[in-house]
Amino acid sequence: MKRRKAVHSFLFYFFLILIICVLDFPIYWMVKCSLTSVDKVMTRDVSLGISQFDFSAFKYVWNGTGYASQLHLKSYMLNSFIVVLVSSSISIVLATLAGYSLSRFRYKRKETIAQGILYVYMFPQMILTTPLLMLIIKLGLYNNLWSLIIVYCTFSLPYSIWMMRSYFSALPMELEEAAMIDGCNRVQSIWKIMLPIALPGVVATVTYTFILGWSNVIYPLSFITDESKKLVSIGFLSLISGDATPWNGVMSAATISALPVVLVFIFLQRYLVGGLSAGGVKS
Repeated sequence: MKRRKAVHSFLFYFFLILIICVLDFPIYWMVKCSLTSVDKVMTRDVSLGISQFDFSAFKYVWNGTGYASQLHLKSYMLNSFIVVLVSSSISIVLATLAGYSLSRFRYKRKETIAQGILYVYMFPQMILTTPLLMLIIKLGLYNNLWSLIIVYCTFSLPYSIWMMRSYFSALPMELEEAAMIDGCNRVQSIWKIMLPIALPGVVATVTYTFILGWSNVIYPLSFITDESKKLVSIGFLSLISGDATPWNGVMSAATISALPVVLVFIFLQRYLVGGLSAGGVKS
């Protein structure tokens, strides 16, 4: 039994380490190429190690000098922060109100509405791009950051509503009833009682919408053409030019653009795990 248990443990950890290596290898290769000189990147050297660290690519893409003179990475990141933070704020406010309504109030077709919201989330973004583009053009918001803020809500809001609904449904109604007995109205009970308790779910939802919006490529590529309004997810595409592409610069820009997502996940991981596990329960 001990030998069998040891073999099972060995196989478990072996395959676990193998899966981690396979999943993390593209990230390692991105960082490795960003720290390699452009001459070595353009050769057929496929060694896994880094013989010499070269930070010149980070300097070029961050300052917009050298081969990255047409790259405005700081502007791209600022635009991404504006779009993602505003759209996430709008989504979490509406999702909190809608999720609370779907979990606490009784009215006709409530389950149909909840299921319809989830079905909307299941539509691929590629299918919605053309009708949303036509709508944005008619509204006069094409090539405007507000167009991205609006369309980002189309894919972040349905999932956020479903998560907040599931999270509120897991909280006991007795807390609200006790607050109302003490003199609080509905809004005060939500603000003072429910939201503090639902903080892990709120943070998990905001984190999810932030990551989803930051990494989106289809909508920024379709709705923005002005160089000064591009987002970081598509901004460094200007470095790609056939055989003359400085791939270490592209990898450096990709590494820098991934840092905000990594930092958000590291600092909010405690809330993210608890919020997703609670919000994933079907009510």
